[in-house]
Amino acid sequence: MKKILLILLPLLLLGDSKIVIQDFLDNKTTLTKPAKTHIFLSFCEMVAMLDIWDDAVGLSQHVYNTPLLRISNPNIDSIPKVGGGSGSNLNIEVLKKLNPDIVVVWAGKKEQIDFVRKKGINIIAFYPNSITSLIADMQTISRALGKEELFNKKMQKGYEIIKLIESKKEKIESKKSALYLWSKPNDISGGVGMVASMLDLIGVENLGKDINTDSTQVSIEYMIKLNPDIIFIWGAARFDVQDILDNKKLKNIKAVQNKAVYKMPLWDNWGPRILETSLFAAKFAYQDLYSDIDIDKIIGDFNKELFGIDAR
Repeated sequence: MKKILLILLPLLLLGDSKIVIQDFLDNKTTLTKPAKTHIFLSFCEMVAMLDIWDDAVGLSQHVYNTPLLRISNPNIDSIPKVGGGSGSNLNIEVLKKLNPDIVVVWAGKKEQIDFVRKKGINIIAFYPNSITSLIADMQTISRALGKEELFNKKMQKGYEIIKLIESKKEKIESKKSALYLWSKPNDISGGVGMVASMLDLIGVENLGKDINTDSTQVSIEYMIKLNPDIIFIWGAARFDVQDILDNKKLKNIKAVQNKAVYKMPLWDNWGPRILETSLFAAKFAYQDLYSDIDIDKIIGDFNKELFGIDAR
C-alpha cells in the first residue's frame, strides 16, 4: 500500500500543478505548465508590464505606434503583426506557424474565437466591464503566464492610485456631472464599461448612466438637455477640445461655457494605465481637491514600477 501511495503522490502533484483558465466566454483552457510564448491582441501593455517581450511571437497590429510599447521595446517592429484585438481577421495558418502557447484577445468575436479553439490553439478571451474586473482579468492572464506574483507586486502602485482617488472622492462637497465623448462628438459613454467605471471611481455623475451599453450616439438636443458640468473626450477621437468649444449648437452647455472640456491622454483603457487616466480625469473634474497632488510624479513613479520606464 505504501508503494502505491509513493507512486500516486507525484501524479497528484502533477495534477495540482495544472493551470486552468476560465475566460469571459466560459471556455476553459488547461495548461500543464505556465505559457511561455504568446500573442497579445488585447491587453498589450501587459507585455511591457510583465517584461515578456522575448517570448512574444506576435502582437496586435494596432499597437506598434504606442509610445510606451516602443520605448519599452525598441525592437518591437521585429515582432510579427497579427490580426486585431477582437480575435477577428485571424489567419489560422499564421497562428499555427507562430505556434504560441497562448493567445490573448478581447471577447468580441465569439464565432472567430471558437473557430480558433477548435483548431487546437489556446486562445483566452476577456471582456472587463469595470476597473475591478479588468484587474482580475489581468491577474488571470498573469497566472496563465506564471507571472501572477510579479503582477501582484507591481499592481501595488495601482492600488495606491485607487486609494488616493477614493480619499479625495470622500471630500467632494458638490458632485459634478459629466459626459464622455467617444469617436464622434455625439457618441457618449453609457452606463456600463470601463469609462463608466472610471467616472464612478472619480466621483462624477455619469449622465449616460441610464444607457445600458458602453456607448451610443445621441442627438445634439439630448446632449443640451443633459447639460453636463464637464465633458471628457476619448484620447483617440479625431476631434479636439476646440472643436467642442467652437460648436455653436453646444454653446449653452455649462461645460462649454466654463471651458470645462478635456481630452484624455491616448492610453489604453484596457490596461493598467486606465488608473493614470482616472487620475487625470479626477484632477480635471475637481482641481481644487487635487491642487496638492503632483500628478506627473505619481504617473512617473507608476510607469517606472510597472514598465521600468519614465514615459507618459
